[in-house]
Amino acid sequence: MEEIRFIPTIEETATRQMAIDEAILRCYDKGISPPTLRFFKFSPSAITMGYAQDVDDVIDTQRCRDLNIPYVRRVTGGGTVYHDLQGEITYSIVGDKIPGSIEDSFHHLLQPIINTLIDYDLDAVFKPYNDILVNRKKISGSAQRRARIGLLQHGTLMYATDLSTLASILLLDEEKLQAKGAKSFFDLVTTMEDELGWKPDPDELIDAMKQEYQKHLDVKLVEEGLTREELKMVEDLEKKYSSEEWTYDRKC
Repeated sequence: MEEIRFIPTIEETATRQMAIDEAILRCYDKGISPPTLRFFKFSPSAITMGYAQDVDDVIDTQRCRDLNIPYVRRVTGGGTVYHDLQGEITYSIVGDKIPGSIEDSFHHLLQPIINTLIDYDLDAVFKPYNDILVNRKKISGSAQRRARIGLLQHGTLMYATDLSTLASILLLDEEKLQAKGAKSFFDLVTTMEDELGWKPDPDELIDAMKQEYQKHLDVKLVEEGLTREELKMVEDLEKKYSSEEWTYDRKC
């Protein structure tokens, strides 16, 4: 049975978390790091934006400063995410690129999260090409970065995210909302807490998702930390993620 490294939950800043994910992908592509699964939390709560997004088009930066919520650009695509320390879990998995379509790869790596939500008696379904819906509302979104050999997929599970704060930060396009048949942002997103009527324990959720990944991928998860080479790379990459050149202009 194949072994995959499992890194215990790291609670860190947005710049540090994004540097860790990219470092693992780069080292995996060099053949010096194993395939890796991890779950993590952002402290403090933070916003991440997709690689191709323009900051001033998607978030109210003054509102972020007023709330002391930092924002950082990801190396992956996708949209804007609010990583709420008290209500959101981020997952990340690095391994070989998966044959087939990008949509299929997203679905494959999201299935364990879908299974976990179903185990909580929620009617979770995959929505191409990178979302999970419950009650026709988004509860999880993901993004990818593909290297020469490796693939990084990471994403969010909103178990109790403060959606009001998220709505106050996003620059929402009313025409796009209407095109989706929504009267407001709250018609499009949800959390486990909103659907269940109670707040799940994040540690229990992480353990449940860990077990589902192990079953779905048919692997053995081996608990290990970051390597010396990864940590060295993280220190260098964190400087990039902390810079305005990267955040605003995508310049490394």
